[in-house]
Amino acid sequence: MIDGLSEDELNELDNFLSRDEMPDASMDPAMLDGFLTAIVIGPTTVLPSQWMPIIFGENDEQRVPWAGMAQMERINSLIFRHMNAIIEVLDQYPDDYEPLVYESDDEEPLPVIDEWCCGFVIGMELNKDAWQPLLDASEDNTLLMPILLYGSEAGREQLSASSELASRSLEFADALGDCVLGIREFWLPYRKRASTFRHESEPIARNDPCPCGSGKKFKKCCGAPERLH
Repeated sequence: MIDGLSEDELNELDNFLSRDEMPDASMDPAMLDGFLTAIVIGPTTVLPSQWMPIIFGENDEQRVPWAGMAQMERINSLIFRHMNAIIEVLDQYPDDYEPLVYESDDEEPLPVIDEWCCGFVIGMELNKDAWQPLLDASEDNTLLMPILLYGSEAGREQLSASSELASRSLEFADALGDCVLGIREFWLPYRKRASTFRHESEPIARNDPCPCGSGKKFKKCCGAPERLH
């Protein structure tokens, strides 16, 4: 069984992603969890070369200020291990699945699902057309309701305009895990399970094949210091 990230490892990842020198749009762990979940349960396989730069918020103007190859390998290893843990629990132990969400600072903490849902929606947007059958399936679009309410601009406008919807926040948070399982089940017939992308959790050596599937060595591809391709 793949070990999920410990609290210390999640804090390590959070501390890296939230550094002042990181690109402005870098994700936090809750958003990352939603993002990776959308990728692993969605209708198509998405390669790391497409989604890795999004995690770090990279663009033409902003790049990750890596301290060196060891740091890059460590952070990538944590991300891939977390992704594989999501895959395994959904495949083997679906009853144990829980999304990684924050809690409020109230005396009685409540789940805060906004960041997770934003990450999931960003994952959907990697291949909007492929997700359309679920959006079009009227009997199944309730599976996306909590995610779109809290993860999209249009949904947040609905929440602001409807006290009835806003009052159901705990209900939506409690339903989130079941929504993920339902979305995954919806897409299973669409996916070629043999091509599901998996990674080993061990650090990637510089001369290893790049895990994105490009055929290049890691040091010449996603591991190149100047950018994740």
